[in-house]
Amino acid sequence: MTASFTSINPDIILLQEVRDYDACTRLGEAIAPGVYHVAICSAFREPFHSGLGRQQVAILSKYQAPAAWSESWKSVEGIDPPRGFAFAWFKIGNANIGVYSVHLKSNLVTHGDPVAETAKNIRKREIAVDQLMTHVRDFIGAKIPAINRFIIGGDFNTNHDQPMFAAEKTLDALGTGALRNAFENFPFEQRITHPGSHGFPDATFDYFFSKNVVMGKPVITQTNASDHLPVTCEVTIQ
Repeated sequence: MTASFTSINPDIILLQEVRDYDACTRLGEAIAPGVYHVAICSAFREPFHSGLGRQQVAILSKYQAPAAWSESWKSVEGIDPPRGFAFAWFKIGNANIGVYSVHLKSNLVTHGDPVAETAKNIRKREIAVDQLMTHVRDFIGAKIPAINRFIIGGDFNTNHDQPMFAAEKTLDALGTGALRNAFENFPFEQRITHPGSHGFPDATFDYFFSKNVVMGKPVITQTNASDHLPVTCEVTIQ
């Protein structure tokens, strides 16, 4: 994975399933010593065990962030989405950009009724995205109105291709905030970010959504470092 980052030379890196702040620091140093700053790495608690979870979200950048933080998702009607989001504010030229790294609930079902548990996983993602859009609209819009450009990226664990997600509203909710999907109108074969294995089909689980910036064509890098393939995208600030 480090070799992939070195060849891509990204300005901002959104990470999911990273261990902790120290792991982010080591990764930045391995890519380019002294170049990357850890803008934010979450420290979400593990819901079923003591201590911190092993799947944190983070943002690394060549730019210093005037502000950055992470927030856990809140429980709604007994549904508890795991983890949360990492957010960083970057001033690039005259532009103020809010960047989010997210990792939504997986589709893993280890016990219980598979149909009921799948529905619960979907609801956890929907609740999380509703809270994300509320943060974009009501918190950033009210507290830091100078931030009028946004990039949201990460592992959403859903798509519009597979029947099991047909009624899910997670991705649609992002569109209600005037966010554009960088994979919009891409043929399926060109946006496989999670190659099929263990009985699961090829899937698009990883996305970039943006507002008031121009996203170039996403590039998916083939690597065996993770079950998800890294996605990169050139961003033009008008």
